[in-house]
Amino acid sequence: DFVFVRVGYRSTSDGTIYPDEMAEKNLAGAKEAGLKVGAYFFSQALNAAEALEEAHFALSMVKDYTLDLPLAYDWEFYSKEARTNNIDGETLMNCIQAFCTAVELAGHDSMVYFNRDLSQRMLDVERLGSRSIWFAMYDSYPDAPCRPDYWQYSDEGSVPGIDGPVDLNLYFPE
Repeated sequence: DFVFVRVGYRSTSDGTIYPDEMAEKNLAGAKEAGLKVGAYFFSQALNAAEALEEAHFALSMVKDYTLDLPLAYDWEFYSKEARTNNIDGETLMNCIQAFCTAVELAGHDSMVYFNRDLSQRMLDVERLGSRSIWFAMYDSYPDAPCRPDYWQYSDEGSVPGIDGPVDLNLYFPE
């Protein structure tokens, strides 16, 4: 029924921003298939300025498409070698605010993607306000610190036309 297409990512090592090589094909193909379409950017921002740069990049990637769903900020722990390994909760919240505010000012709905580990270690869910939540937890139910709008419950799905496994999500309308 819906898809969130990755439009880009920041390198975990040197911080370079890259477009997802399949973004345009996936955005167009999802629209042609009649799916509701949202997008996300995989962040490894170290500060609000980098998060703002990521937002502008993501917005440039979706400018020729009508998004039906939010443009999401996806910041995750990656590895002990990642450039973001020592980021603190306040800095992460500043990054989220910068990205989401830029997306909203551009006329799109924003959303924050996170998993249980991130929410327990450093995410201040109260500061997200009324923004949509995309919660990842591969279990029988989403044991989230708040009510998620979307729940990513598996990373082992398959979709015709896509090589390799895909993430599976459910939408929880109000």
